[in-house]
Amino acid sequence: MFGILGLSGCQTSKDEFKKEKEALQEEARLSFLYFLETSNNLEDSDYYGLARDRYSGNTVISSIAATGFSLASIPVGVENGWISKEDAQKRASKTLDSLSNLDRVNGFFYHFVNIHTGKREWNSEVSIIDTGLLLAGALTVAQYFKGEVYDKAMAIYDEVNWPWYINKQTNMFYMGYKPETGFGGAWDHVSEQLLLYVLAAGSRTYPTDDSLYKTVKQVVNRSYKGSYTSTLDPSIKTNEFIYSYDGSLFQHQFSHAFVDFRNLEDYEGTNWFDNAIEATKANYLYTLDYSDRYKTYSSNSWGISAGDGPGEYRAYGAMPAKSNAHNGTIMPYAALSSINYLEEEALRAAYHFSQIEQLNGTYGLKDSYNLGPVDEAYNPTMANRTPWYASDYIGIDKGITLLMIENYNSELIWTNFMSNKQVQNGLDVLGFTSN
Repeated sequence: MFGILGLSGCQTSKDEFKKEKEALQEEARLSFLYFLETSNNLEDSDYYGLARDRYSGNTVISSIAATGFSLASIPVGVENGWISKEDAQKRASKTLDSLSNLDRVNGFFYHFVNIHTGKREWNSEVSIIDTGLLLAGALTVAQYFKGEVYDKAMAIYDEVNWPWYINKQTNMFYMGYKPETGFGGAWDHVSEQLLLYVLAAGSRTYPTDDSLYKTVKQVVNRSYKGSYTSTLDPSIKTNEFIYSYDGSLFQHQFSHAFVDFRNLEDYEGTNWFDNAIEATKANYLYTLDYSDRYKTYSSNSWGISAGDGPGEYRAYGAMPAKSNAHNGTIMPYAALSSINYLEEEALRAAYHFSQIEQLNGTYGLKDSYNLGPVDEAYNPTMANRTPWYASDYIGIDKGITLLMIENYNSELIWTNFMSNKQVQNGLDVLGFTSN
């Protein structure tokens, strides 16, 4: 893996490496417990298995994407001895039953639902990306358990009418849909949605062709390519890569937790795993470049991404980007979920975060923290709000952490998701080939 020597410090000793690996594995274990213990575990509930959007915040909101991560976490628990295979299979099967009970529109799920009643909450949208992440988790357990779990997961997948969500004028997926107002937004750049093109093209009931993916590739080739050069050491820079709109690190992680892009190239020769490495390097270097401005930023404390910040939830990001914002807030999950991209830097971050008392709790690392500006005059507003530590764990952030760590340890999620026939069909339709 890549170590940015000269900026990241000295070579790690064997004892330090052991401590770092132990911190990483403990975060994985506690992330699994987040899903195991905070989801709806009422055996007689019609919505058993729905995962909490956050804990200990809002007690009634379930996130559909978090439920997808929760499903994918179940095989991780089995393989690590945190849950028996019998109990795990029952949990997966009952959760899929619950999902079948939820209201859907053309097979797509609402973003947020009540964890006990299954009803739509917060007037939330019918979300294509959250549905996609849910399906990814469902297909992962389908391949792991097979049998009735496979049948139930595939039935949910088969109901999704992908062409319905397409803007026929632009040949792009819309970003959201509400029954009251219709469709809105557009997936008009590459972000966390790469997974959607694979799932849609591979569908055995409502398949799409390769043109959606190719349309977006044309856009990013024109307007979303760049590199990043360190201001601390201009000799260190990334290769050119395709960046996202706001430079948020999770956008190079969510689809990658499921789709194993490591040895795949698309019809233009793009390798999305290599692209994610460059994006992660840029995020890391950008953090170091601003370490003289914000106390939180260092070679051990990095990861600018979406999450809770002082007084807001926001998609913070690094350059290059079309429009990025940051204020000293670091999301530990973003660094740890980069373990397959920047091993050395992610391991050091795992140990560093594990030593911050205010950042740790029952389910491991809380979502984020901000120690404030080095000079209060640089950002007086943030100086007045810091030091600040998140009080909540966020389901999707615990989920991506767990899955990426397990891929690093065993490739478990990649192996199971990629073994699904429809996933392979989708990649073939889109023109991906092994390199």
